[in-house]
Amino acid sequence: MLALDAHNFSAGAGNVDAAVGDVPEMVGLGLDAVLVPAGIASRRTEELRDAALVLRCDASTDVFDPSVPATQMVSSALDGIRVDADALVVMTFMGAEHAPVVQAAVQELREESAEYGLPLIVESLPYSYAGTGDGGSLVENVAVAARFAEELGADIVKTRLSGTEEDARILASVSVPVVALGGPKTDLSGYLEYVARCLDRGACGIAVGRNVVDDPRPVAKVAALAALIHSGVSVKEALSIYQEH
Repeated sequence: MLALDAHNFSAGAGNVDAAVGDVPEMVGLGLDAVLVPAGIASRRTEELRDAALVLRCDASTDVFDPSVPATQMVSSALDGIRVDADALVVMTFMGAEHAPVVQAAVQELREESAEYGLPLIVESLPYSYAGTGDGGSLVENVAVAARFAEELGADIVKTRLSGTEEDARILASVSVPVVALGGPKTDLSGYLEYVARCLDRGACGIAVGRNVVDDPRPVAKVAALAALIHSGVSVKEALSIYQEH
């Protein structure tokens, strides 16, 4: 999934808008879905029409706060129907100050999504988005947050994976598919290796934003990632595919 929802959580959204124009070509190379807020879903229909559409239903209460500890619902399941969404996505932070309010809102969205037959993806992280200095990067905490997302009704859990053997504890904590969140800011080879390790440990895919849209060649990055995920090529082969595109 290509995450094009940075405006919902950050004042600096980078190259998100430019990447929307590349979506048709990316779909041809193996991109499965785009994760977008309602405004992009309704205004950029021509570019997004061939990708599965995942509607972002929440947003930060303060886009100038990089930790994103508090969110609010800005779209409903009915909005998903209006933009012809294939699924909904929402974020929650276990242990954050506003977690109980957010979790109640997620449960309401779960009821709506079930009524309209839309799968719900819950992005569940402990404490904050950054995951540093607060226990947010500890595997046992990420595992609890992932399980809690399933208990809230998630059909798919999107969470932080490390690409190490410790990910097995997170993946074993849930019975629904797990999508790796973003990933480290590293060079191309390092990132492809990270994704390959996540897949080897049981992740069903990735939801990635800046690691694609801020790449000098975002279309080539998608081609390489799609080959890893769908065809099971080696990292070396994926690097060659990147160069080809």
